[in-house]
Amino acid sequence: MRDELMEESPPAIQVTVRALRFWWDDWVNMAVVNMLWWVAWLTIVLGPPATFGLYYVANQLVQGKSLGPSGLLQGGRRYFLMSWAWFLVNLLVAVILGANLLFYRSFDAVWAGLLQAFFWLLAIAWLIVQFYALPFAVEQEQKSVYVALRNALYTALAAPGYTAIIISIALLLLILSTGVVALLFIGGLSLIAILGNGAILERLQAFGLRETPPAPEEEEL
Repeated sequence: MRDELMEESPPAIQVTVRALRFWWDDWVNMAVVNMLWWVAWLTIVLGPPATFGLYYVANQLVQGKSLGPSGLLQGGRRYFLMSWAWFLVNLLVAVILGANLLFYRSFDAVWAGLLQAFFWLLAIAWLIVQFYALPFAVEQEQKSVYVALRNALYTALAAPGYTAIIISIALLLLILSTGVVALLFIGGLSLIAILGNGAILERLQAFGLRETPPAPEEEEL
């Protein structure tokens, strides 16, 4: 019965259910990884590598491999330079968008309001692209921030309905994590990372670009 309901559900819902299962089955490791991620960002220097390490652990988990904290270290070392390239690109984009929003905010005119709205839309679009870009950066063979951003943008444009649902779910998880401090520190961000990795793997399979192995949980039902 549950298999039938899953098959009839939208792909984004199926991805979400699988992400929750993966996280629940390995919640201790993911909680530790999540907390280590917070500690890494306190140093600033280790923050970007820890982020890629977190997504590396999540990528392996959705493919049936539980790496835990050792995977965070392994992924951080493997993607150290790439993670800092990603961070600097995001920092540059944040400065440009922030400067434009503050600049046009100083004008009391309709055109200024329209330009502000335009840059807010760009900021939202950039965040949506980031949701896909981090999993792509880990999954793709060509380890390039540019390629990851390009693939993320193509995915978002190719599946707008799917993206709208999955981003709404990720936003809900983020809001819940922010409201429940314990969840924020022990698992909220790792769950979003698992969701993001599951989302792009499902899309690659749907586009015929990758054959995703079935999840063990689904085989047992």
